[in-house]
Amino acid sequence: MPYALIPDGYSLKKVTKLQKQAVNEKRRHDDVVALLGNETTPILIGGVALAALTPILITLILQLLEEQGAVISNAQKAGVKAALASGGLSGIVFGKILETDLPDIGDILSKLKVTT
Repeated sequence: MPYALIPDGYSLKKVTKLQKQAVNEKRRHDDVVALLGNETTPILIGGVALAALTPILITLILQLLEEQGAVISNAQKAGVKAALASGGLSGIVFGKILETDLPDIGDILSKLKVTT
């Protein structure tokens, strides 16, 4: 039988499944409140969102520039594609290191009518 150190004034008692669920929900709520109360949470969420959305935003910017009449060479598009495919945190987010079946940036570019 396992032993536990119990401070003076506390006692152990059996709880029902509903009581255990209530305690778990209260602890989960307290954890969420603590996370949201942390002043660095918005910075962390913003940084991850920016890293994840950077390739999509760059692709949309290229498409908008072409629609406005800007001349973007195939070499420039290929350079952007290579930079996005090789780079840092966006590579991690888009599955380069995690090796998931996420779409390639070339597929995204081709669907947006941006040729390389």
